[in-house]
Amino acid sequence: MIYYLLNHLIDKRKYDACIKNAPQAKVYAFSWYLDCVAQNWDVLVLNDYEAVMPLPHKKKYGVNYIFQPFWIQHLGIFSTITLTEVDLNAFIAHIPKKFKLIDYNINFKSNFESPKVNYILPLYEDYKCLFKNFSKGRKSSISQAQKSGIVIKESEDFQVIIELFKQNRGLNIRLSERAYIQLDLLLKQAQFFKCLKITIAYSDKNRLLGGAFFILSNKRITYLFSAINQQGRDLQAMSLILNTMIKRHAKSGEVLDFEGSMLTGVAAFIKSFGTQQELYYHLKKWQLF
Repeated sequence: MIYYLLNHLIDKRKYDACIKNAPQAKVYAFSWYLDCVAQNWDVLVLNDYEAVMPLPHKKKYGVNYIFQPFWIQHLGIFSTITLTEVDLNAFIAHIPKKFKLIDYNINFKSNFESPKVNYILPLYEDYKCLFKNFSKGRKSSISQAQKSGIVIKESEDFQVIIELFKQNRGLNIRLSERAYIQLDLLLKQAQFFKCLKITIAYSDKNRLLGGAFFILSNKRITYLFSAINQQGRDLQAMSLILNTMIKRHAKSGEVLDFEGSMLTGVAAFIKSFGTQQELYYHLKKWQLF
């Protein structure tokens, strides 16, 4: 039986256990992560938390709707048991009619979706084997970065990377203040749960070049956020940051999740590391009656 639970009625212990034990597990779906980026979220539950479908929602112009929170690539159904296509569609059918629009990304194919591409790199082999699959251009970029004397360090200070982003790419993208507040809260929680890795690149003169945030959860390393300045771009600092992460986690059995991009240039950069495609889907459905 599938039933709908308001947030305050959710057994977070059972909910998080379902996410953790589901083959589809993603850090975005854990309750602590959702609490940081979605002010309101409820859930559909199968039986005694055998499967769950988190539903982040908002109200705009008097209309309740399911939406895609910033800092989450996709959600969907997370199940500890095998579900049929009928089961998956039953979850969608059980989304309460009070939500007039369903407009978010999910992890399964249905009758109301369009596909999107994510890129992953399984870190099952040793670094030498993984490096062989990098493109010729990416190998050259990494070599250039190494010769320039770039130093890669781990850090606990995420604010320096956020400020670097604001001063560079953030001038064009212009994220909302709310998005930055959510990111700050999210990173603090990730540090609390000891699953945040902050990797920073410095020049040979100890000047900040760039950095990236990775969240490690359920054998998956999610490349959440990065920032780089022009000097770092010229010296291929981000190539070296990612290469360092791959090298350190090679043969770990983990998967590096690049989060993907529908932008051609970004996708080309990601693919140059020998990544594989992984599809997710955008679900958009009106429930007017």
